[in-house]
Amino acid sequence: MAAMYELLAKVAQRFGPPKARKLAACFLKLASLVAAKQTPPTLRREVMGLSFPGPVGLAAGFDKHGELYPSLPALGFGFAEIGSVIPQPETQRSHGLDAVTAILSRYPRPHAIPLGVSISMNRMTPPERMADDYLVCMQALWQYADYITINLGVRAGPDLHLPEHRATLRSVLAAVSKAQTHMAGERGLRRPLAVKVDQSRADTDSLLACVQEFAFDALILSGDVGKGEERRALASLERVASALNGRMPVISVGGIRTPQDAADRLCAGAALVQVYSAIVESGPLLPQRINAYLSTLAVAF
Repeated sequence: MAAMYELLAKVAQRFGPPKARKLAACFLKLASLVAAKQTPPTLRREVMGLSFPGPVGLAAGFDKHGELYPSLPALGFGFAEIGSVIPQPETQRSHGLDAVTAILSRYPRPHAIPLGVSISMNRMTPPERMADDYLVCMQALWQYADYITINLGVRAGPDLHLPEHRATLRSVLAAVSKAQTHMAGERGLRRPLAVKVDQSRADTDSLLACVQEFAFDALILSGDVGKGEERRALASLERVASALNGRMPVISVGGIRTPQDAADRLCAGAALVQVYSAIVESGPLLPQRINAYLSTLAVAF
């Protein structure tokens, strides 16, 4: 299967990332039927008050609408994050809240692995109403998600990573934090909130200080990490994890291509890791390979 996937992936990549991702998604479904393997129980961990069968998750962006979720546990994924979900669809191929919640409502609870949903805003939403888009998504997804990610990588309007937009960022973070407390009381069900930041677009230290003003459950540290830039990403993770000093778990995503990459991130302070592009490049069995490698190490992550 690995040799066949490698050949077809090279062909698909000539047609661009979207087709390569579609091929990877097809192979992922097939592999879950013919190559299922149980995650070693020694890799189980508790993060954000949730139980994760393993530390390797599928990053948001690969399975935008949740359609692949049932296939993921058999492939060694310890959790999955879908999205980013926006209030209203913007193209014929994109799904809005109603379509995504219809998909997620099919999956029985409790979920086999934690299901996170990344949320964002519509392109045409004005800056003064950015928080409203996040709140609409939270309200609709509360009963379906095991955790919700506030994706600060907005696709239009002010870049919330930049220092000049700290006031807007604080207003968004304050609104979603308040909503989390309110909905937990109103519905008798608390959902952890993670905040996703792009380390390649931010003054990480000042952004981190702003995020820490609120009691979020995790920080997802992302960013485009090209080949050969893994050490830089690792150093950034180490610095952030050290600054947080256990007050907030860190989920690392970006540039994790091999089992050793995953081990390095966990040793550097990440509680969990997520993969995306590596699934396209290396095939759907990568999480199993990572789990097998981690289980051989005499290191407590």
